[in-house]
Amino acid sequence: MIFKKKERKHNNLKAKYDQILLEQVDHARLDYLQAQDSETALVDARVNGHMVQAQTALKKARFSYLYKEAKRRRTTANGPKLFHPEEK
Repeated sequence: MIFKKKERKHNNLKAKYDQILLEQVDHARLDYLQAQDSETALVDARVNGHMVQAQTALKKARFSYLYKEAKRRRTTANGPKLFHPEEK
């Protein structure tokens, strides 16, 4: 009882923000995959898609940043939520 460690709010707060980060990573990845598919469709249609390519690059950069941040924080998903390419 005397030497028992107290539970800190920091752990709960970190877990909360880690969960938010994982949700953002998942959402950013799905956005990136969708943008990549759209870019492929427009390039195949021979449409001038510089804006689409720029948006795809932006979404890729956002996903990469969020993924690296989650990796740096050593967060883990509690289930198989991340990386579902078949869901759109």
